[in-house]
Amino acid sequence: MGIRYGRVPQQSTEIEWHFVSHIECDGIGGLVRLLRQRGASITELPQTKHPCRKAIAPLWNLWRDNRNAMKCALRADWLLPNEETHSPHAAAWQLFTAEETLRLVNQCRNIGVTVNSFLLKHLDQAIRPELREPMAKIRWLIPVNLRGDVLHDDDTANHVSCVEPCIAPTDLPEAIQADILKRLKRGEHRANHLLLMTGGFLSHRAKLTLLERTRDKPHGNIGSFSNLGVWQVNLPTADGWVFCPPLVTGQLLGAGCVTINGRLGLAIQGRAAASWMDRWVSRIQVRSPQVPQKV
Repeated sequence: MGIRYGRVPQQSTEIEWHFVSHIECDGIGGLVRLLRQRGASITELPQTKHPCRKAIAPLWNLWRDNRNAMKCALRADWLLPNEETHSPHAAAWQLFTAEETLRLVNQCRNIGVTVNSFLLKHLDQAIRPELREPMAKIRWLIPVNLRGDVLHDDDTANHVSCVEPCIAPTDLPEAIQADILKRLKRGEHRANHLLLMTGGFLSHRAKLTLLERTRDKPHGNIGSFSNLGVWQVNLPTADGWVFCPPLVTGQLLGAGCVTINGRLGLAIQGRAAASWMDRWVSRIQVRSPQVPQKV
């Protein structure tokens, strides 16, 4: 299962795709490996902003919240009407200029929300027209960096967990942001990490069986949205970068963003990637003359 990264060379509109194994790295780790290979000096990786050392309370909260999540859309509600005509791993991307990125940052600052919450709100809206139940609540997977809470010898290895907010079509970015912060405060990321670690005691066959059962459940997240954050790095050339998390069985899409040297890059993979990217970029209102790219 590969994490997708795209490099757009300076003064080029062609993208060069790279894939890093999610078994070896998380999103941040894979990006750092690629940047280091290109000469970037990165000695310290971002640390978690939401440390959590508890166990019992986060696990209890996760169990209770998962029961409420059953009110969200079923996986059957995500099916596209003509999904057989699309490639499940089609990808689309958009790279913004520094000026466009700054306008977006200021726009979010003016309404008092993070860029992450703003982008997630409009991504959620962008995919709804092609769903069977566009007015249903949708469950998303949001990766959470655990560096500082979890220690590995390799700083690029997997230090990741997640939270899974449920978003209604009428939710504003402020409400989405408040819900994610509430889940982090209650330790949902900690509980998910503890459950993931129990897999280390299972046999390979048992792990596969557990994964199959999880993917067969009618309730689950529609896809991942991952923000790798803002990076200022010294590189030989002023390349642009985009990023997209893996698309796994049971999910409809994976979407990601990263800002490197002042330029925001977006990427989506899924059956209707080009349509979703077009709507997403249009909704955030900082569209550049360049049209979304697809492969």
